[in-house]
Amino acid sequence: MHNVTLQINLSPGDITYAGITVPFLAKAHQANVDEKLAIVNCCRPQKTKIVDPDKKFPELEYSYQVKEICIIAEKLKRKGYLDRIVYLYPGDSLISLAYHKYMGGWLRINDTHDYGGGGLIPYFAGLAAANTRYVLHYDPDMLLYQAPGYDWSVEAKHLMNKQDKIISASPRISPLFSKEQGVADAPSLHEGSVPTPVEGGWQNSWISGRCYFLDHEKLSKYLPLTQGKALLELLAVKYLNRGYPKAFEVILSNRTKAAGCWRLDLNSQQAWLLHPKTKPPRYIELLPDIIEAVLQGQVPPKQRGYADINLSIWEEFLATSKPRHYANTNQLKQLDNSNTNININLPTTENLFSQEVEKNQVFNKQE
Repeated sequence: MHNVTLQINLSPGDITYAGITVPFLAKAHQANVDEKLAIVNCCRPQKTKIVDPDKKFPELEYSYQVKEICIIAEKLKRKGYLDRIVYLYPGDSLISLAYHKYMGGWLRINDTHDYGGGGLIPYFAGLAAANTRYVLHYDPDMLLYQAPGYDWSVEAKHLMNKQDKIISASPRISPLFSKEQGVADAPSLHEGSVPTPVEGGWQNSWISGRCYFLDHEKLSKYLPLTQGKALLELLAVKYLNRGYPKAFEVILSNRTKAAGCWRLDLNSQQAWLLHPKTKPPRYIELLPDIIEAVLQGQVPPKQRGYADINLSIWEEFLATSKPRHYANTNQLKQLDNSNTNININLPTTENLFSQEVEKNQVFNKQE
């Protein structure tokens, strides 16, 4: 037993690419995790000071997208890329249970998203639903390079177990950049100052929600995350209606930093990440080829050192150096469109009730 859960969040906003990206993330860690868990957020974002769901997420359209992401999730499970799926619907008991455990009950059950409309409850639910000490999380739009035979989470776990204050870890957040650029080695070229060097990498006080390897046993010592100054800040933004609710990574990072804990950014050159800041149709069109290039460690020179994908640079790069095709890549391209006649068992009242029983059993075991 590895005592590790691979956990991926899915939402209606991921329907154009989740069927392409998730298989590669699952395959990258297949040999070193006990379970591959998806949290599917079926809740429509609530109204905040800057988000009006009736305008940005019309209910009829959003309901259709919920169905689509559920179908994609079930297909991923059928193909073996997921082992378990937890569906979150409005009023779900897991929402109140998770908010009680991690936030001390200070978030309302309908506050399923942060003030900008980004998912909030899936991160807490992912931690709560995992049955292992370690949770290896990815947002579904993340791209990962990992050298053959290497798994960055294995190295992360080893180093985290040597230092009590390392509560989370990440691979390099950007592709390697050339030493010829005359700058010190660092996780990226865009973070400003170089983080403090430590054994195996760099010390960082920020825990990004994009990707993290988190020690839940260590985190449990600092729950709820709303304590002291963090609670006062939460109440201030809530009642003044200024940026409420905060994003998951802000809440988590503020608490762990106050406790003297930090994230380890691995300096291994055998793994790094890329992230698309936007996902226009052209990006989705090029995504399979971008993934193929990333799997081979091939990136445009101007992309090196930068975490967010520069689409125009990639368009030029792919036009002049087509990456070698991996076996079964074409099948992955067609995941969302294939087997359209297969009967997918979407959540029903009966299996949602079974899910509720399972959720309560998980929390009873953790208490």
